[in-house]
Amino acid sequence: MCAGDVAGFDGFLTNGRDMTVAFDVFSNPTAGTGDLSWSHNPVGTPRGILVWVVANVSTEDNVTGVTYDGDALTEVSGSPNIHATGETGGVYCFFRGVSVSTADPATVVMTSGLSGIVRQAGAVTLTAADDLEIVDVDATINGDTEVNPSVVLSLSSRTSFAGIGFHSGRQGPANITPLTNWTDQEEFDFGAQVAGFYTFDTIGSSDVTAGWTQGSDDATAIAIAISEPVPVGGGGRLLLINPPGLDGGFGSGLSQ
Repeated sequence: MCAGDVAGFDGFLTNGRDMTVAFDVFSNPTAGTGDLSWSHNPVGTPRGILVWVVANVSTEDNVTGVTYDGDALTEVSGSPNIHATGETGGVYCFFRGVSVSTADPATVVMTSGLSGIVRQAGAVTLTAADDLEIVDVDATINGDTEVNPSVVLSLSSRTSFAGIGFHSGRQGPANITPLTNWTDQEEFDFGAQVAGFYTFDTIGSSDVTAGWTQGSDDATAIAIAISEPVPVGGGGRLLLINPPGLDGGFGSGLSQ
């Protein structure tokens, strides 16, 4: 085989896309005791929609579903995370990362299974080059005397978005604050308790500590990390042996 019979180049043997999940926009409704419905205006083209619901003074599952432009979201693992002692409340989380509507605006609807419970919600759309999936979800924050509650989301070296929705027994938003490099998208005052929806400022591949600061009090949360799927195959060097146009060969591809 002569030198002219081999051509090589470095590249991915997949579709070559970058892992480009990104925060798009946040929205929330007016809190209420029944179904919640509100308009969400994406800035980019959504590839994922994430919705948290926080129910105050609640000890049972009372959210029956969430839709985005009429399409159902899937409730994530660990949801609902219900705190049934002390200052009670529940946190719910729903996600859709495939065939997300591009309507602008789109209507988000949360349907409730029990009236008389005050709820607030928050929605985040995510942009990307592909569909999106959950990398990690953590619903272990649930206690009566939590000080600065936090968890670590494992990203498995995958470029990811991270966020958290929570219920706290602190009285008023002034008594909770985001961790460093987190953004307060919405803090809602229930009166004697508060709800929070925070997003992490960095889209990266290192594990993320999700939580908030507060004095000792009740706390319940669901934290989540979302990324594009891992490509099938991997990086390598593609060798073209006897490609078309060189000595009349038909070419074959070998990965090494």
